[in-house]
Order: sequence, then C-alpha cells, then structure tokens
Amino acid sequence: MKRMSVFLFLIVLGLMCDLTPLSFSELRRDTIRVHVQGEVEQEGEYELGLYATVQDALDAAGVSENADVSGINPNVLLKDADLITVPEKKEEEQAQRVSINTADIDALCTLSGIGPSTAERIIAYREENGLFQTLEDLMKVKGIGPNRFEKIRDDICL
Repeated sequence: MKRMSVFLFLIVLGLMCDLTPLSFSELRRDTIRVHVQGEVEQEGEYELGLYATVQDALDAAGVSENADVSGINPNVLLKDADLITVPEKKEEEQAQRVSINTADIDALCTLSGIGPSTAERIIAYREENGLFQTLEDLMKVKGIGPNRFEKIRDDICL
C-alpha cells in the first residue's frame, strides 16, 4: 500500500511538471548594458551589442569638450554591467606639476632648489617609507625644510 501511494504521488508530480525542452537560444543575450558617466554629453545606461568596445559606448554617450580620453583605451571589449567614467581635462597648471610619488631624479631636479643629491634623498625616502601621503610629508626628507617646501609647494603633487 505504501509503495502504491508513493508511485501514484510520483506520477501526479510528473504530470504537474513542464516537460517542454529548454531552449538555450532564448537564454543567450545579444546585448549588454553599460553605464557611462563623467564628461559626456548624456550620462546613463546604454544597451550595446555583445562585442561592443569602449569607443562604441563613448560614441553613444557623446564625449564633451572637457573630456580627457587620453587615458582610456577605446578598443577594450565591454561586458555586461561595465562602468565607464570619463575624466575631466586637467588644467595646464595642474598638468605641469611634479609628482613626488612617481617622479624620477630628472623631474625632481626641475623643482626650484632641488638638486640631484636632494632628489636622490627624496627617492630613497620614498623607497624606504612608501609613498608620500601628504605634500607636507616631503619635509621629512633631509634637506627640505619649511622654507624650501613653501617654494616648491605649488609645483608638486602626490
């Protein structure tokens, strides 16, 4: 009796299930959705083809005049839910600053009052202690006091 009731239960359960074959072509998506923001004419989410590139997304959003696309590779293939942020062009004054975290000896020597030996000490300090966290941390380097720091403050960045 118990076996018979289990058998009937399984038959009823089988009749309640949808036995139509699963179509994989319906599951495949031919489009992706990406979000474009920053210095574009129209921020938002865009639906693009499956093998769309960053350039396709930028064309859809429209790049503004203030956009700096020099650091963006337009040939990168996008995937669903990617985010593209287009930065703003930096002012020329900012672009000419020397990064105390990445500059080599030659770049550091362009700063007022910084010679090759001081530049080497800056690089040595950076290698021993890690990157500078604030501009004022530069005064921890031997040979750079408050007066010299104030002379170069406007010419440096992190």
